Amino acid sequence: MTVIIPKKVYLTIVAAAVRFANQKISKDVWLEVNGVFIGEKKEEDIIIKESYPIMHEKLDKDAVIDKYEWSEEDNITYTLIDDEAFSRGLYTVGAWHTHPGFKVMLSHIDIRHLAFHQTANPLYFTLVFNPERLIRQVEMPDKKGDPEKPLKNDPGFKIFSLDDTSRGIEASYHTVDYRIEGYESMEQLVNQTHKFIIDVTNYFPKDNLFETYEKYIQDKLTKFKALLLGTEEYLTTLVRKGESHRVPEVLNNQVHEIRKFVAETYIKIANIKEFMDYLEYKERTEIIPQVEAILSEWDEEVTKLDTKLMEISKKF
Repeated sequence: MTVIIPKKVYLTIVAAAVRFANQKISKDVWLEVNGVFIGEKKEEDIIIKESYPIMHEKLDKDAVIDKYEWSEEDNITYTLIDDEAFSRGLYTVGAWHTHPGFKVMLSHIDIRHLAFHQTANPLYFTLVFNPERLIRQVEMPDKKGDPEKPLKNDPGFKIFSLDDTSRGIEASYHTVDYRIEGYESMEQLVNQTHKFIIDVTNYFPKDNLFETYEKYIQDKLTKFKALLLGTEEYLTTLVRKGESHRVPEVLNNQVHEIRKFVAETYIKIANIKEFMDYLEYKERTEIIPQVEAILSEWDEEVTKLDTKLMEISKKF
């Protein structure tokens, strides 16, 4: 069996993981994230169609590896995702979770969870991802003091399946083959994903996400309006000084700067829109409409740009 992973599915895992474990967050408070895969079986392969982050662990400084608990809301979410997939002829083919900063493996709790699902569906699998493994290209040691194992062009994860589910937490496990689509090579995957991680770290915060985006857009709107007002005031000053001959050149330069500012802002807005696909399932109903509303304020102002520039040009 080979698990086929589309690029968007892979990036969903990376974004969800890095959101709660990145260089802007102290390693002491890095959190694990848990999600599911929706897909289908095609001949001998499992084709993943979608990936949904469902929950992240609550902070517990005394916790051991994988000490997280699904809430009733998380269980309901899992059922909703599974039911919706079934209505489209798909099903939950596996799960994934993160090990931020520690070895990619299965703990006893992981084995117990996998045994439960794999008993019902023998093809069910689990993917374990560590963003540090991807970023640093090393496998973490089994125990403190052991050396790290260097890796090359590793995507940061392994996929596991149990050998014998009847043995419960005593079951041994093996890795499952996979293929990530959407990249020319694993080297390209690693290089592009490193850049993606930088964007996630800077623009996909774990807390106060809407407030962060709202402030960003309001700041950009303020600067946008200031650029327009500043252009008009600059041209007025030139006329008053008797330097009207400079108006066309100055206006052209100012228009260039304004359009450059708008284009750069739209690049970041594209990031924000993309990140909406990486939200935990239960966040989406509340956060996405809020973000769409604040982004529409930006769109509304920018659509008036040509009209406002024309009005300024006619004045001078």
